[in-house]
Amino acid sequence: MKITILFTDVYDGKEFTRTETHDMTIAPDVNDPNHEDVEDWAEDNVFPHTGLGRSGEAGYFAKILSCEERPYLVGHEFTWGV
Repeated sequence: MKITILFTDVYDGKEFTRTETHDMTIAPDVNDPNHEDVEDWAEDNVFPHTGLGRSGEAGYFAKILSCEERPYLVGHEFTWGV
């Protein structure tokens, strides 16, 4: 499925943002972005696209901007390392 994501990577209190579109494995059809299966899907499919390869204390955010196949994801933000 095609999905557009706003990534925000935070290193030492500084934010680095970028918007990317990817083809990913289709997310579970559960109509709930907080469902455990969706969190697992995001860990496997979205998280690998976070980060800028820097070391140190970091937080990663991924906000779904568009996803035609799973509109329930639009507007949801996944977070890691915070």
